[in-house]
Amino acid sequence: MKRKIFAILLSAMLLSGSITGCGNKENDAANDPAKQTETAGQTDASSESDAEALALPMDPTVMTPWVNSNILGIVTPDVTAKLTDDYYLNINHDWLMNAKLRPGYSSETPIFDAMDTVKKRCIDILADNSLSGSDAQRIQDYYEMWLDWDTRNEIGVAPLQPFVDKIKEVDTLDDMSEFLLSDECYNYGTTLAQIRLSVNAVDPSLYEVAINSTALSLGDPAEYKEPTENGKRVRKRNDGIYTYMLSRTGYTGDEIEDILSDMYDFEGKIAAYEKTRLEWSDSNAVQESINPVTIGDLKNMSPAYPLVGTMEQIGYDGSKLINLYEPEWLSGLNELYTEDNLPGIRAYVLTHGLARWISDIDEEAFRENQRLANEYSGITESRTDEEIAFDETRKLFPDCFARIYVDKYLNEEIRQEITSLCEDAIDAYKEILDSEEWMSEQTRGEAGKKLDRITIRAVYPDKWADDSMYQVTPKAEGGNHLQAALDYVNAVNEDSRKKINKKRDKQIWEVDVLSTNIFYEESDNSLYVLPGFFCDATYRSDMSPEEKYGALGNVIGHEISHSFDTNGAMYDADQNIRNWWTEADYKAFTERADKVTAYYDKVVAFDDGTPCFGQLIQSEAIADMAGMKCMLTIGGGIEDFDYDKFFRAYAHMVAEADTLAALESLAATDVHPLPYLRANVSFAQYDEFYDTYGIGKGDGMYIAPADRICVW
Repeated sequence: MKRKIFAILLSAMLLSGSITGCGNKENDAANDPAKQTETAGQTDASSESDAEALALPMDPTVMTPWVNSNILGIVTPDVTAKLTDDYYLNINHDWLMNAKLRPGYSSETPIFDAMDTVKKRCIDILADNSLSGSDAQRIQDYYEMWLDWDTRNEIGVAPLQPFVDKIKEVDTLDDMSEFLLSDECYNYGTTLAQIRLSVNAVDPSLYEVAINSTALSLGDPAEYKEPTENGKRVRKRNDGIYTYMLSRTGYTGDEIEDILSDMYDFEGKIAAYEKTRLEWSDSNAVQESINPVTIGDLKNMSPAYPLVGTMEQIGYDGSKLINLYEPEWLSGLNELYTEDNLPGIRAYVLTHGLARWISDIDEEAFRENQRLANEYSGITESRTDEEIAFDETRKLFPDCFARIYVDKYLNEEIRQEITSLCEDAIDAYKEILDSEEWMSEQTRGEAGKKLDRITIRAVYPDKWADDSMYQVTPKAEGGNHLQAALDYVNAVNEDSRKKINKKRDKQIWEVDVLSTNIFYEESDNSLYVLPGFFCDATYRSDMSPEEKYGALGNVIGHEISHSFDTNGAMYDADQNIRNWWTEADYKAFTERADKVTAYYDKVVAFDDGTPCFGQLIQSEAIADMAGMKCMLTIGGGIEDFDYDKFFRAYAHMVAEADTLAALESLAATDVHPLPYLRANVSFAQYDEFYDTYGIGKGDGMYIAPADRICVW
């Protein structure tokens, strides 16, 4: 349950997939539109006329309590605000007004400077022929073949044709079950269950095989009942992908229309058995997702759909630990796995299977995917192929880049400074917990234990994973991009099989060290502060203490708070699933958290009057405010602490300008508040802010003490 991206990494990452997450790429996650509703492929950016081309006419008077100044083009010389009325807009006015999107992104934010630093250095690594060793060879060979359009165009769609031809032969449900276990489906297709290696929820020192529900084209099952505007855009984009790939493999217009109709009919049926995004945001969702089963159980629970056969095919059936996230879904899948639904099942496997490969075959397919992604995100200009090739290479081989990068650009002094900041934040939280009168000594003690046992993983690890199974056959030896992608999928499964029934090595970071990210991992009580997050807006050695606390410190404080929020409460100090709150304390916490939900439910960020989803963003909003209090607690102990520098540093760090389409998508899908709210709402909770700027009744930034919503 990683809270990836403190999440100032907003639309460009969520919509472009440009930020890589944990090291292992799942079997079919890269190009399946069902898994791209939030990471919608390679989105691309606009030209110098960003504001004119992308910002739609709108009525900001509908927005409350502040103008959504994150909308690209809405901030002009005439759209201004006093600092005491809208701090975020006032501090960032000129930046927001002049923001231009970088090619490849649907948003702009100062944190992207960190991404650019990593990208530039890594592309230099790719071009450095003097480097020796397997790390450099793997990434340089893969990068070269990704950019080799001549070979990719020559191969084209031909490797997918056996998959298509074989699925055309499916006439009965038995044929379908046989096909799902075929080599063609294993290599090029997809199945109706998502099966992967994960961390055991009850004992995080162990691995488990996790089984999750059917991936849906529209992402959120709720979209099949009441489509949102974002859902309609997602469908348009994915329909474009499906239509293109079906036409490339020989299907006619009428056939494609029937296939898509059958596919959506089936998805609508299975969606009724899956949890919605809002249901997953509920505090009980973690506990409800823990359902240990055995292979014997799965044989009984899935008598129709060949789930166990699929696990046997990939070698996961020998796992002693298996978790079924949604038992109701598996029951529903078996009810629906019938001859009557065969057209929809066949259409699902065909469309999702083909869609996986749209970016991996030839240039024509890749460009079509670019066009559809750009249209979805409301942007106009594509990134360079070299940048995209770098992202795709790093997505597959993050440790190869990271090991070289650490040796060239990082040092122990930086790691120690970041570690010390984390330690100071943990100490501040102990002080905060001690001051909370509504919390009992028992719960306070348990929270303190968790804080004492947090593992700080700062900058880079001491030990790296063995990734020797991830080999690349270079072009000179007959290799090509598509084969390298297939080899990678097989290596993922090989790596996973080796880990089944083994203990995790906690010295190894199962993350991309260079990702622009800071996060707290509940399952092993660890705080990750990754160097891909460092830039002028977040961390510089020459920053004043106030600026460091206001920027990077707030992010660290935010993430630590997750150790004792509604999700962190599910794990005790030993990382076991156990709610360590007393019933009375948890009730008090929930009541305070409900005020956060109620507040955000009344916030209107768009001129159509649609409010924010308070339940969706509740936990992250609480963490924003907690991180602020953590750093203010540290600042309060420093003589002549400059609060103005502190607040400005945070406001600048979360400065962001996005296309309207990107923001609407984020408001509907992301668990974090929009950036202008993260600043204004958090600031308005604390007396230090009011005292610094003389804010009082009648000012737009004023919230009466009784109406403030900070939980801590």
